[in-house]
Amino acid sequence: MFSDNTHKEHKGKYDVIIAGGGMVGCTLACAMGKNSLLSNLKVLLLEGSADKKFVLTQEYSNRVVALSQNTKSLMSSLDVWQNVENMRLQPVRYMQVWDACSEAFISFSSSDIMDDDVAYIVENDVLMEAINTELKSSTVRNVDIVYGAKIEGYELSKAGANIEKKRNLVKMENGDSYICDLLFAFLNKGILDLTKTHCSTF
Repeated sequence: MFSDNTHKEHKGKYDVIIAGGGMVGCTLACAMGKNSLLSNLKVLLLEGSADKKFVLTQEYSNRVVALSQNTKSLMSSLDVWQNVENMRLQPVRYMQVWDACSEAFISFSSSDIMDDDVAYIVENDVLMEAINTELKSSTVRNVDIVYGAKIEGYELSKAGANIEKKRNLVKMENGDSYICDLLFAFLNKGILDLTKTHCSTF
């Protein structure tokens, strides 16, 4: 189910709310939608930007990610990797890393790992389109997506509250609100400020 955040009928109670439709948020939503053990959960993905149509151009984007074999396995299990392959990627078959203070170095080769590629370079937009294509497919039925969802604030459940009050509230700028049992909100300054959460980074 897809909507702009102007439609009041989409507010309500969810088992899980994912605040942020970036690479991690969309992958998590897709995984929850694909997992048969979680198919009875009602999941909401809130994305602040509009739903944009993706066009694969001949020109490559310089915003890319390096994906390991483990990430490829995850994406394959979600049927996302075939979408990436249908667009484009660049395998890494050899990598050498030098020490900054000496002449020492370490190298990695595909022949060292049973002829599997060392890694893959994929454009961010390509990977996001591959994930979203699967997320919006008929195989994912328990995930709602709201685009243009500007979050105003959160009210988190308090420790010791009775079961009926153990709910997290997500308040939107347009006046809508959503209640959930479990809230995923990924690390960024806005989330930290709204929840008044202290965070140490390295």
